[in-house]
Amino acid sequence: MKPTSTDLRQRIVAVRVTDGLSMGQIAQRFKIPKGTVQNILERYRDAGAIEPKPQNAGRKPAFSGPALERLERDVLQHPDSTLAELLARSGVQASTVAVHHALRRLGFTRKKRRYTRTNNAVPM
Repeated sequence: MKPTSTDLRQRIVAVRVTDGLSMGQIAQRFKIPKGTVQNILERYRDAGAIEPKPQNAGRKPAFSGPALERLERDVLQHPDSTLAELLARSGVQASTVAVHHALRRLGFTRKKRRYTRTNNAVPM
C-alpha cells in the first residue's frame, strides 16, 4: 500500500492548525479514514515532519561487508566444506540457511562435493 501523498499531508496539517477542525471532520472533508488523519497529525506533533516513514526493506543479511568477503575467501580455500563448517569458521551468529543464501549471492553452487562458481557456458 502506498503512503499518503505529501501534498495531502500538508493540507491536513494546515487545516488542523488554521481551522482547528477535529480529526473526524478532517477525515470527512478529505474522504480518508480517521486513523490516517490521526497518524499524520501524531507524526507531525512528535517529529515535526509530515513525510511518511521509510518503508522497511526486510531483514538485513547476516553476511555483509567484511563477513561476506571472509566467507568468500574461506570457500575458495576450502571448497569441500559443509555449511555448518563454514558457519563455524565465519564467527557470525546466523543459521546454516543464512550461509546458503550468502553463497548464492556470491555465485557459488554446490556440485557433488565442492562449492564452485556458476558456469556461464550455455547448457547443451
